[in-house]
Amino acid sequence: MAMPVSFYDVRGENRAFLEEFRQAFERILGSGRFVLGQEIKELERELSDYLGFGPLVCVKSGTDALYFGMKALGIGPGDEVITPSFTFPGTITAILRTGAQPVLSDIDPDTLCLSFESCQSLLTAKTKAVLLVHLFGNCANIDRFINLCQKQNLILIEDAAQAIGSEYRGRKLGGFGAISTFSFYPTKNLGALGNGGAVFARDTPINCETSARLDEFQAAFLRVKLRQLDFWLARRRQLAERYRSALSPLVKIVQSAPGSLPNFHQFALLTRHRDALRSFLASKGIETMIYYPQPTTAGSQQPRAEEAERASQEILCLPIRHNLTDAEQEFIINTILDFFKRL
Repeated sequence: MAMPVSFYDVRGENRAFLEEFRQAFERILGSGRFVLGQEIKELERELSDYLGFGPLVCVKSGTDALYFGMKALGIGPGDEVITPSFTFPGTITAILRTGAQPVLSDIDPDTLCLSFESCQSLLTAKTKAVLLVHLFGNCANIDRFINLCQKQNLILIEDAAQAIGSEYRGRKLGGFGAISTFSFYPTKNLGALGNGGAVFARDTPINCETSARLDEFQAAFLRVKLRQLDFWLARRRQLAERYRSALSPLVKIVQSAPGSLPNFHQFALLTRHRDALRSFLASKGIETMIYYPQPTTAGSQQPRAEEAERASQEILCLPIRHNLTDAEQEFIINTILDFFKRL
């Protein structure tokens, strides 16, 4: 038996807000103010209230947010920024745009976030910053990196592109570094109807040209959806617990650090049977994703990232969108159980 189960359902998610989107569109159209108007001011205020820190500056992408944040901190040519090799390429692109050199670290085998030991081994006199990537909404042990940066006089940066609403020790991710950034790409937990991002800088003003700022329409659409975010995250956490309970005896489940509450932007598992499992799921109509098929290298001559390489060969992400139905999830779980019975 097959049951088509899509990995993302952006169309279905946004369909629920059609009337509110129309009202926002007409409101902005009537105002004649499409850039740097009231909508972006309100979005930045509401995001700050939600996250518990601010102010934030909304821009056109998460990659832009990282670039402008690092630029505001004076990161540039001659500097090195340590970051995990297992990440979306935009993290590396933002570092390169500043003129700084990305130094690619291995990852922790449990969280797939930056390995503390690998990071320590890569410190040099040129190291200016440590850039944590809260992959899939998970996080590493942030306290260790805070202490390291304080002792070594380094800047701590949080790439929280996938982690809006995730928490560490009761505080939202993004509130620990000198700067932090978020993405509102349409498939994110809080997704725009286009691209978008936001940057928070603790003690440094963010200056970016008007052409890099988020437009009024996207700001208004995000304001509508932000009101539902906590309900959506609660559903994702419920789905994740069901997956974990059913599948943990068979596969390794990617974890977040102790004391954290992830937003489950992705539900990732690791298995040496990844490719066969993915093919079996596809034959039943179940769509999955591989994030990421290979570690980022950025052309650097650095030590092998063995854990990152292993993860790229074994990782598989299952559907965990908030509008996944109980029946769809039950079908996914039963199909996976059936696969392992056949081995």
